[in-house]
Amino acid sequence: MFALGCIQAQHCHTGHCPTGVTTQDPVRQRALVVPDKAERVFNFHQMTLKALKELVQAAGLEHPGEITPHHIMRRSDDDRVATMAQLMRLRLHTGDLLKPDLSALPFVYQHLWPLARAESFTLPK
Repeated sequence: MFALGCIQAQHCHTGHCPTGVTTQDPVRQRALVVPDKAERVFNFHQMTLKALKELVQAAGLEHPGEITPHHIMRRSDDDRVATMAQLMRLRLHTGDLLKPDLSALPFVYQHLWPLARAESFTLPK
């Protein structure tokens, strides 16, 4: 959104976006020069991919799919450092989510996994 010119005016829902990024108003839309913005968005995306590549390589990995909670570090307020795996304790083994009884799994999987649907991102009613 920044690459498009968003200034986070927080008026997206009002139709009065000052930069024309989210407006339906044809006059305000003229502020969004698509050819200029397209190049900026492309460059931003390329730099994001480059930064991801550098992070993956710095971790000694070959693909972002190899990143696990063990690779992500978090510093707490009291200056302690721990991996996300240590903080979350979300240890799963192959096939854990396929079992009919999820009671032995961490809380988040016990309660949220049954709500997941491959065909939709919306919550079931």
